[in-house]
Amino acid sequence: MKKTLYQAEIARLIMVYVFLGILVLYFSIITYKVLKRKRQRLNFVLSGFFISISIGFVLNMVYAAMTDRITILILNFLTNYFIFFAPAFLLIVNMIILESTLIYSVKRQNRYILFYGILLSSGMLILVLLGEIFDTPNVPFLGVQIINNVPLWGPIFFAYVVSIMSIFTLIPINYTNFKILFQFETKALKRKWFFYLFGFLGLTVILYLSIIFNLLDANIYADVRSIITLSISSVIVWGYMMYYGIGIELKK
Repeated sequence: MKKTLYQAEIARLIMVYVFLGILVLYFSIITYKVLKRKRQRLNFVLSGFFISISIGFVLNMVYAAMTDRITILILNFLTNYFIFFAPAFLLIVNMIILESTLIYSVKRQNRYILFYGILLSSGMLILVLLGEIFDTPNVPFLGVQIINNVPLWGPIFFAYVVSIMSIFTLIPINYTNFKILFQFETKALKRKWFFYLFGFLGLTVILYLSIIFNLLDANIYADVRSIITLSISSVIVWGYMMYYGIGIELKK
């Protein structure tokens, strides 16, 4: 049993520091290329997606080898927030493309960011605090518990994150992705947008898988670590498809 937990811990640390480290570097390069391309609002917002995810990954790397329960819980909360907040930037990108920077104003953009940010963070915080008070030790239900230095989600916390992120970001993004596709008139633009669309769909699948993995304890984690590794590795492909698909001068 101890050997299994030790092996799972080693596999987890390798995945965190090697694979997440590579992804942080990769997303940093993409962010640089996006901002270097042209300093305009669309590019700033798009880079926000990669920056937010990268911050989440870095925070994950910070607490991965820690043993203090409260510190891990706080940093895991911030990790979850930045990663699950990131898709909000992609919805803003789509709205700018659909409606132009004049119609989809900075004020509307900021209202949406504030609304989604408060809804996501406040709900997660309340559930984490309720879990600290009411959850049975090592059996998370409402919030998140730290078991063997690894955050384990309860089903209520899981359901809240999935519901909020799906309703306010992922579903609207997919809807507007197809709406933009049908709005383009030339085959060249549609072909480019297909790359962005499928890149986002790929990242969506990985995002849902990563959320499901947060429900797994250390023993199950060890059994599926090859799936986890493959999933994380594929993020490079999906991220590049998104960058390539929107790396053209789209009509504002």
